[in-house]
Amino acid sequence: MQQLRRLTAMSAVAVVLAGCSVQESTRGGGLIAPTGPAITAPSPASTVMTVTAAETLALPTEPDRAAGARDVLAAADPPEGFSEGVLGVTGSAGTRVWPVIVADTPQSRQRGLMGVTDFAALGGYAAMVFIFDGDTSGAFWMRDTPLPLRITFVSASGSVVSATDMVPCLAPMPPDECERYHPDGMYRIAIEHPLNPAFDIGLATAEFVEVTVE
Repeated sequence: MQQLRRLTAMSAVAVVLAGCSVQESTRGGGLIAPTGPAITAPSPASTVMTVTAAETLALPTEPDRAAGARDVLAAADPPEGFSEGVLGVTGSAGTRVWPVIVADTPQSRQRGLMGVTDFAALGGYAAMVFIFDGDTSGAFWMRDTPLPLRITFVSASGSVVSATDMVPCLAPMPPDECERYHPDGMYRIAIEHPLNPAFDIGLATAEFVEVTVE
């Protein structure tokens, strides 16, 4: 079994105890060079619900919630070229953990959720997490990404920088007319999930966010 890596917003790489779309050109949807003012949408209602096929994540104790996330990871396979892991979201009610798809290479960040029309069909994951080696301020866009998404930018200290809702930008819309979604400051990870109450994972009221990656 390969060694597990723990990637948190506070420390990019560390050893763990347990086991779309970055784009620096304008070819596909994802991260692009920062231009223009930040675009920030109001925070959604903070109703936390579990996602389809992951009901066990709502169990009342932390060990049970962690076990639920591991069950989803054991049963599902991330898309080819992506990793998977556990997202921890800490708020006033405590910490909840969620199984997530991880984009932590240039290729996976470039691809992101391009072409995905049914996120739940990917196997019960709660979100896609983009992880960067260092702080960045690059904007995202939605070129060829058909699902409306919410993106949350998280700093190296694990705090939420800003969040915004993103709408698809599909052909025949010219790429240069696609909206650019900028953070309000530097961030280390970005989290995308569908705009659906079933995918509200508590980021609107998060006090600390961390990611553990296999």
